[in-house]
Amino acid sequence: MENVHEKFAIHMNDSGVVVEDNQGQRLVFSAHEALMLLDILRNEEAELNRLAEEASPLPVKIHL
Repeated sequence: MENVHEKFAIHMNDSGVVVEDNQGQRLVFSAHEALMLLDILRNEEAELNRLAEEASPLPVKIHL
């Protein structure tokens, strides 16, 4: 089995949200921007789940 590496980390601070990849590159969102992104992701949740399921390398799918 291949090793799992952290691709990015998400941190909250007093001004908003910081997304940092394993190479140190950062995306910084104000609280307002982070809430707008969260709303967009919620609206796209079904499509994102479908895409993730199609891209999964696992031969067996488990649905709860």
